[in-house]
This record gives sequence, structure tokens and C-alpha cells, in this order.
Amino acid sequence: MNIRQFIEECKKRLSPLYPAGEISSLAARALEDIFNISRTHQLTYPEEEICSNTSVSSGGRCSDPDEVISRLESGEPVQYIAGFEYFCGEKFKVGPGVLIPRPETEELVNLIAEAFERDFLPGDAGVPKYGGPESKYRGKRCQCPENQETGITFNSPQPFKIFDVCTGSGCIAWSLHKLLQDAVAKRNTEISLESYGCDISETALKYAKSQRFLYGRRWPMFFRYDVLNGDFPALKSFIGKLDIIVSNPPYIAEKEKEMMHKNVLDFEPEEALFVSDDDPLLFYRKIAEMAQELLYPGGKLYFEINPLFAEDLEQMLKEKGFCNVLLVKDINGRIRFASASYCS
Repeated sequence: MNIRQFIEECKKRLSPLYPAGEISSLAARALEDIFNISRTHQLTYPEEEICSNTSVSSGGRCSDPDEVISRLESGEPVQYIAGFEYFCGEKFKVGPGVLIPRPETEELVNLIAEAFERDFLPGDAGVPKYGGPESKYRGKRCQCPENQETGITFNSPQPFKIFDVCTGSGCIAWSLHKLLQDAVAKRNTEISLESYGCDISETALKYAKSQRFLYGRRWPMFFRYDVLNGDFPALKSFIGKLDIIVSNPPYIAEKEKEMMHKNVLDFEPEEALFVSDDDPLLFYRKIAEMAQELLYPGGKLYFEINPLFAEDLEQMLKEKGFCNVLLVKDINGRIRFASASYCS
């Protein structure tokens, strides 16, 4: 099958699932990410056989184009077939059991990185102190909440600490740590960074941790924790006080399922997406309660949110002692993010 035939076959077989424009984009992305054929090459050499260059895939093998189309036809996300998704300029491994990173979440990461430079780096007016009292774990080997030794040692004074709750693929934690590290280097400061991510899903954590081998970085550290039913005293003892907590928790109400696409409903993990209609703020409320205990005064809490419940979320945060509560629109003009300072 050549490039032109692949695109035509996609248009024919995927038409019941997607609009025509989306099919064209999907076919082009499949050719690029699965077969390593660039968009330019697709346009320039449409009659070239897809598997004419077997070096394009690992091990000298080329995926079967018809099998790829069949998987797309079943509704399987192209990211799962390719094995990765782009996020903040880097590739993140994804597959069944882990939520695929979304472009709007990149906006949240950039929002936090900008606020970090503005509000936390020394030298700015009205900056809350980064760090705080020395952690009792500094210089010692640490235990995570499930008593699995991490081997982390805390040698830097007053580290700036970030916690990504419901981390999924780890894309927020990984990207934030890199962007904040770059900001620290640019400002030429002595701040050290520590970042953590937790999730209830062992599958998601496998993907989050696997990025370490891709990029060879020490931080973030990931561990299993059940936000709704976990041992909070153990978590608090392990992680200590924090400067930033961020979360993109399950926030889609069950009643919204009928508006969701097949490739999301049938393939992406339901527990990472949906929350009961009876209590749509369940995860936000629990994480806000965690933040009351874990954040330094002046520390920041960030959420990706469901626009349907933005006002209720704002009120809940204020009732729990957070101030400077802001609701922020995404690039499409929808209220998508919330930020707040812990002022109690």
C-alpha cells in the first residue's frame, strides 16, 4: 500500500467515525508517527510504498498499514497505536490504561511556569518564601506511603516542592519540573527543585516512571496513592510541606458520556475521566483538603476543571480558606483552569 492509497482507505473506512477533515489529519499523523513519514514527504511522494524503507520502525520491521487502519476503524486512538503523544515539546509514552495528554493541559503547565517565575523566584516583590522549615527527611533515605524505599536523599536546603495529584502519564510533573528548572537556571538562583506525582493506577504509574529512561532525569518521583481513601498521615509524613499542588483529576460527569467520542469511551481509562453526577467536585474537594495540610502559607493550588462546575469549585475553595481564587479560560475561551493561594 502506498501513501496515497493509505489516505484514501482511511477516508473510506473511517468516515462513519470522524468528519472528513479530522480523517485527513488522522491519516497524516498515523503516517508520520507510526511509519515515520513526514508531512512533507507525504505530499511530495504520494506513490511511495509505505513499507519501502523498513528502517523506519524499530527492529527493521514495518507495521502493516491495513492493520493500522483496522485499529483506527475500531476507534483506537492513534496515540495508542504509535505508543506516544506529544506534550510541551516532548514525547510521552502512552497506551491502554493511561489517559492521553491533551493540548489544554499544556496551557495549565505554562500557566504554572509563568506564575513560578513571577511569584516565587527570589528578587520579585511580595514573593512568598520558597522552601520553609527543613524537612525531617533531608539527608535520610525515605519511605513512600506504602513503605517502599525510594532511595531519595534531600541534600539541598529548602527545596521548592511540587506535587502532581492524579498524575496519569506524568506529563504535568515531568514538564513542570523541566520548565521550572529552566527558569531557575535562567535566573541563576540556588533553588533546588523536588517534584512528585501520585496515582491510584499501577498502569499509569508504569508509564509515568518509564519517561525516566527516555529522558534520563532524576525527578519527578512517582508513587501509588489513593486520593479518596489513602493513608493521608503516611503521605504527609513522606512528602512534607509543599509549594505547589497541581491536579488534572477526573472531572467529566457521567451525564456527559453521551457527548463523548467512541475512541475516548471505548479505550481511555474510565476512572481517569469520569466522576459521579451526584458529587462532581469529589476529587477537587479531597485535594483541597490535602492542600490545607500540605501547602506552605502562600503556596499555590492549580486545577484543570470542568467549565460546568467552575462557580461551585470557586465557592468551595474560598470556603476552605483559599484566597486569590482565579478561574482562567483556555485558548478556546472556555473556563478550564483554577488557581488559588493557601492563606490560612
